[in-house]
Amino acid sequence: MISVPGVGSGLDINNLVSQLVAAERDPVINSLGARQAGYNSDISALGKLKSALSTFNTTIAGLKNLSSFDTRKATSSDETVFTANATSSAVTGKYNIEVRNLATAQKLMTKGYTSEDSVVGTGTLTLTVDSTDINIDIDNDNNTLAGIRDAINTSAKSIGVSASIINVDDGMGGTESKLVLTSTNTGLDNAITVTVNDDDANDIDTSGLSALYYDTSDANPEQLTEIVAAEDADVRIDGQTVKSSSNTIANAIEGVTLTLLAEDIGVNKELSIEVDTSAVKSAITSFVGGYNTFINTINELNSFDADTGATGALFGDSTLRIAASTIRNNIIDKVDGLTGSVQTLVDIGITTNDTGLLSIDADTLDSAIESNLNDIANLFAKESTGIAVRLNDTLDSFIGFGGVIDNRTDGLRTRLGLLDDEYNRLERRMDSLQTRLLKQFSGLDSILSQLQSSSDFLTQQFSNIQGITKSKN
Repeated sequence: MISVPGVGSGLDINNLVSQLVAAERDPVINSLGARQAGYNSDISALGKLKSALSTFNTTIAGLKNLSSFDTRKATSSDETVFTANATSSAVTGKYNIEVRNLATAQKLMTKGYTSEDSVVGTGTLTLTVDSTDINIDIDNDNNTLAGIRDAINTSAKSIGVSASIINVDDGMGGTESKLVLTSTNTGLDNAITVTVNDDDANDIDTSGLSALYYDTSDANPEQLTEIVAAEDADVRIDGQTVKSSSNTIANAIEGVTLTLLAEDIGVNKELSIEVDTSAVKSAITSFVGGYNTFINTINELNSFDADTGATGALFGDSTLRIAASTIRNNIIDKVDGLTGSVQTLVDIGITTNDTGLLSIDADTLDSAIESNLNDIANLFAKESTGIAVRLNDTLDSFIGFGGVIDNRTDGLRTRLGLLDDEYNRLERRMDSLQTRLLKQFSGLDSILSQLQSSSDFLTQQFSNIQGITKSKN
């Protein structure tokens, strides 16, 4: 049976019910929507606060450890000849460096063959580097120059040998192919030895696989040609000889790594090891910049416009207020136990201006670094009480896993989830209300329809009576 509410009474029951339901729903929806927008705004603002705190935290990384103030800078007087790096264990001073020889990697070359597809021979090649042997079987499947190259590259990589083929002028107007064996590491210890078990029963002649023979430890003639000799690096440090299989020499000078780039025999270059004060100044400057960025974020989130009444996203928020005050206190408080001329940031030229931002007097900072570096180190990195140390602990309490901001954000997300439940309950309640109202108005519609029918019937009867009366008269 199809029901069309309002047909009997003439009332627009569907529209009337919709308006009544909307009047019940809309205030609740608006309230839920406002709360939802507020929670989302707070979550976004807390994310911005956490990001600012995280960025600030990265700027204190270079200040929270005493070792950060004990870095060394290594300087070469000629970086085309050598460069250097130094750790904090390096002793400051100057050294004369003479690079007499660079370490080189050995290269061996075969005689010429018609092409890379030329058959060389079969048997077993034994490649030896620094007392480590690799045996490579050569059979009819890989006995060409190209096949031997591929077999060496597959098997001898582990001992630091590679193979390639070069195609060169044969001196008669044509080309010939030669196999080149290269040690992938420099130095005498990485020289290559090639011995052969040749299937032609002669392991040292010029034919067959023995054409690759190369062993300088015996009197047999080498069949490969050495085109680059394996050599160790030879460097003089203050006149003392240092040999190395590599052009990177570590700890010949304690805490210093030299990288040799070119030979310059008979000429001393200067190596200078100094305390790297520029790294300290850079770290302090980065710290001040990070703090100022944090304060600007705080001011934005806590802003209030007296003319318009507009407020920042976390205006008056307790988390914001506590974070700002705690970090400011960590910045301005003295460091316990310091007795020298450096006890606060002011003593190294860092002051707070009228906007709450830090500023640096460069001359004062430079002077303090030059004369009081140890005191500055303790100002920032003294165990438990240094400014950077206590800031790191404070920041971790706010932005660390399970910290204040995470807990606050999780709470807001829980509330958002509860709002979803409220939305669902509201919709169910409104559906029930709509059903009930439709039923009630449908009943009213039926009664009105009946009343209207009764009224029409009575009107008709009165009209008939009047008609009868007139006809009798």
